[in-house]
Amino acid sequence: MPAAQTISVFLNNALKATLQNVELDCESPLPDVVREMPDEIHGHFIGVEPALSQEIDTAWKRVAMFNNTHVLYSFRYNSATAEFVATKR
Repeated sequence: MPAAQTISVFLNNALKATLQNVELDCESPLPDVVREMPDEIHGHFIGVEPALSQEIDTAWKRVAMFNNTHVLYSFRYNSATAEFVATKR
């Protein structure tokens, strides 16, 4: 599993991202090329604060960027396990 990385999380159309540490459930690092980004990414948040976990859980729109490609992903979040599944938009 790759090392922890920081992702940008936008909740409910926020203009400013919240930066969060995650670990991805993949064998290799994400590519740096937009067209090579996977359609789906699985992982979990590391050390997410309870208040932010609640905010993510109740958000009506969740969007994340995983690297500098600026590919946007909508994601589902399980607050009990801090796991997410992100799908390319």
